[in-house]
Amino acid sequence: MAYLSLYRRRRPLTFADMTGQEHITRTLSNALCSGRLAHAYLFCGPRGTGKTTAAKILARSMNCEHYPVAEPCGKCVPCKNISAGSSIDVIEMDAASNRGIDEIRELRERSRFASGESRYKVYIIDEAHMLTPEAGNAFLKTLEEPPQNVVFILATTDPSRLPSTIVSRCQRFDFHLLTVEQIRQRLLDIIKKEEWQADEEAVTLIARLADGSLRDALGILEQCSAYGEEKINAAQVRIVTGATMVDTIESMVKAAVENNLDLGLSTLEEVVFSGRDLNLFMRDLTFVFTRLLLSESSRSGQSANKMHGFEELVSRYHGKIESNLLLDVVELLHEVSSELRHAHFPRYILEVGFIRLVRLIHGRVKPASVLYSTAAAEPAVTQDGKQETAASPVETAGKPDTRRESEKVLDAEKKVKPEDVSAGNEAAADESGETVPAEDRTAKLKDAWPRLLEEVKRRQKSTAAWLDPARLVECSGHMVKLQYSREYAIHQIRIMEDSHRKIVETILSAFCGDQISIKAEVVDKQDEEEKLPEDKAQHLKTEAVEDTQRKDEPEQFTAEQPEPAEQKESDGLPSASEEQTGSNKKKTPKAEEAMELFGGKLIDTD
Repeated sequence: MAYLSLYRRRRPLTFADMTGQEHITRTLSNALCSGRLAHAYLFCGPRGTGKTTAAKILARSMNCEHYPVAEPCGKCVPCKNISAGSSIDVIEMDAASNRGIDEIRELRERSRFASGESRYKVYIIDEAHMLTPEAGNAFLKTLEEPPQNVVFILATTDPSRLPSTIVSRCQRFDFHLLTVEQIRQRLLDIIKKEEWQADEEAVTLIARLADGSLRDALGILEQCSAYGEEKINAAQVRIVTGATMVDTIESMVKAAVENNLDLGLSTLEEVVFSGRDLNLFMRDLTFVFTRLLLSESSRSGQSANKMHGFEELVSRYHGKIESNLLLDVVELLHEVSSELRHAHFPRYILEVGFIRLVRLIHGRVKPASVLYSTAAAEPAVTQDGKQETAASPVETAGKPDTRRESEKVLDAEKKVKPEDVSAGNEAAADESGETVPAEDRTAKLKDAWPRLLEEVKRRQKSTAAWLDPARLVECSGHMVKLQYSREYAIHQIRIMEDSHRKIVETILSAFCGDQISIKAEVVDKQDEEEKLPEDKAQHLKTEAVEDTQRKDEPEQFTAEQPEPAEQKESDGLPSASEEQTGSNKKKTPKAEEAMELFGGKLIDTD
């Protein structure tokens, strides 16, 4: 006899042998005992949960010689023939390969004939959702009013693709995924019957990797038994399935918690090039960070089997990451898992995902933005309230400063809540015993204003265009005041819109290490001049006098050495009278600005 796969050899023969699905086995057993059988059944559920097995047991029970009975006897001729697959009255069809209208028409013709050796003629149609719409419509009448003693059993993994007209004509039973403990108990029974040896850890690992499918679990068990060892252990299971070791998951969690980039990237390289299943790796990593969200009482109430060997790892790192950050971490891991499904170069997806994970947990960024490219290193306040020194230009020389890096920096800064930043600044002030005065902040902002404009331009060019004519007046507390002249009134309106204002406030907050708001106003030119400081006014006055003196020097030279008017006219130069008139008309821009400011007039120095 040819070799049969393990899941076929150990297929249950009675409802009592089935694993799980008690809500289905009990309903069908009671219906068989009372003789109240429906003409059509619809079995729905994921793969490997017992749909085809339940259909065959139901076919044997209704054709058993002891019918009505809850379970088939397995000894009569119909039971043996159906179990062996040689019965002419139980027909199994694959709707994926018999999905056309011609096959359904043939089924209708064959169903009119009476059964040969059995009480009922049973049609088991697997993957029923693969039927074409035309074939489904042609099957409706036969399904609604089948010939006498004909029963249809439809099995599908995707009932949503079946027409509602077919679903409404059947009794629907939904099969559920099996738990890890249910699969584990079934595997132990089969290992005992097959006279194999396996560790408890290996059996539990197989049950977890099966994802609720008993057929998948039996396939993994059979594959591990053929590995060549006398006793199946967890290491063999991980080698065969590509599952990641617990130590590898612990290294990744440790690298993320301790902000160890070297350890994380080296671990990822080992995972990728050792042939591990990256989907299983991401699933285990997500499982660990999800369990870190649970409280101590919730974790203590779970058995060791529910932790799948990660109980020590979860206990060691529990509480080292804030709960609100763990929520974002789990969401990030789910996003990376989705990207892996369609990635051509999974290593780079994992490395970028790990860098984002570290940045998300620790809330600090590297000096990749122009905001931090100052000549002197300044202390930056991190999310936890501590101060760290930014890298100097020498250390950052040669490092790329691309637009993508700048955008990522700002995105990371947006993750930090305003109240967290304020709390961090207060803590830093308490430790140092002093705070930065508002005057110093104003001076630093004015010095860095060109770089801040450049950063705004990197973020959004339109915002930089509306901000460019503004003049930074002062920084009072958490408020930065900007002024526009009357001719740029439209710029003041645009910059105070939420879409532009938030960008400017985000960049200023990142630069100051505090939550900053902006207020823009329009002032007249005269009001703006009145607000000029005295040293600025004195500087303009000095420049105006110097310009006047430079202007008068050529006139003194021409007075000492006059030239004939005819000579000037012949040379194409203006005459003396014209030159004197032109001197009254032409004034330097700074002289005009000084006269307008102080209300004076230009006099001849001679």
